[in-house]
Amino acid sequence: MAPKRDIAQRGGPLTEQDIAWLQRELEESHKTIRSLLRQVSKEQARHAEIARAYEKTVANLMEITRENIQLERERDMWKARAERAALPFKIGGTTLELTPAEVSAIRKAMARLHHPDMGGDSERMKLWNAALDPLA
Repeated sequence: MAPKRDIAQRGGPLTEQDIAWLQRELEESHKTIRSLLRQVSKEQARHAEIARAYEKTVANLMEITRENIQLERERDMWKARAERAALPFKIGGTTLELTPAEVSAIRKAMARLHHPDMGGDSERMKLWNAALDPLA
């Protein structure tokens, strides 16, 4: 078996030994290339699986986010309904159903009428506040 540098330095025609050696080198090179191609193929398959898992995770997160937004909307809707729900309010023998917005409007109107700074009766203002406080 002739060393590689001797073949290159000789410059003459190749002998059968040289050709056999080159064939073996070529076969070894092909084996190495096939091995590397298998490794590349495995790595590409692994990368593709990781990419699929990532895409699935992102899709799941997006779906969870959509569901969460829907649940928050429903919660807010029910909360708003509850806040708008009429509350029983007794004046004398009469029971009124008032929403929180109506209670707030009554409180402001009574403050304009009965607040001591506006020339109203402070005792009446205290009575209205005592009646409206449980509804706030």
